Amino acid sequence: MTEELDAIMLDAGGTLWDMKPSVSELFLRMLKESGSRVSKERLRESIRKADRHFDEDFAQLDGVHEEDFWKKYDRFVLKDLDLEIKPDVFSKKLSSEYRHVVSKVESWVEYSDAHPFLRDLRKRDMKVGLVSNATDLARRVLKNLEMDKYFDFVVLSAEVGARKPNKRIFTIAAKEAGASPSRCLFLGDKLAVDVKGASNAGMNAVLVDRENVYPDAGCIRVRNLRSVARFL
Repeated sequence: MTEELDAIMLDAGGTLWDMKPSVSELFLRMLKESGSRVSKERLRESIRKADRHFDEDFAQLDGVHEEDFWKKYDRFVLKDLDLEIKPDVFSKKLSSEYRHVVSKVESWVEYSDAHPFLRDLRKRDMKVGLVSNATDLARRVLKNLEMDKYFDFVVLSAEVGARKPNKRIFTIAAKEAGASPSRCLFLGDKLAVDVKGASNAGMNAVLVDRENVYPDAGCIRVRNLRSVARFL
């Protein structure tokens, strides 16, 4: 496919880097504090179910008014775990802890396949871009993880006034790359936000499903960036 591409664009969180502690680790910590005991894998499966169930709803978030969504999300997980915990109280504590962690540059760590994949991309004759529903924090994380050297351009929702899956942010990214959308490949971890968003904008798209959230996604799907190589 490489000869048919002029640009490759990647999502950030869930694709290139992850939060540490992760969402599941924060969730598990809050459960322990509430006196509940759940295995890591049992919790991860419930979170995968929630991610699948709320995928389309997640794509509609505006980055500001999200409290009701996360209450529903947390309530779903707690119900799936069959735990008798007051969901509103739990969700408020979890959200507070999440906001504390997510805002720190040092909370974000790269996936082990990210640097090797990006190094390989730089050897190819194409533009490489980052496109994320994020603030300037993403630029600082990119620099902290020493990934900024791999990218020709960065498009962030907070800076351009449009969020994935809105077609506009993908169109802006294609213009930054100087490429037709049909000659761009987008890699991301969310089905509705990334894959459907990019496809609707005329781009090629591959779902990077590290947590096996979408086993029946009905699109090109890989479990890590190493597996993307066969499409290039």
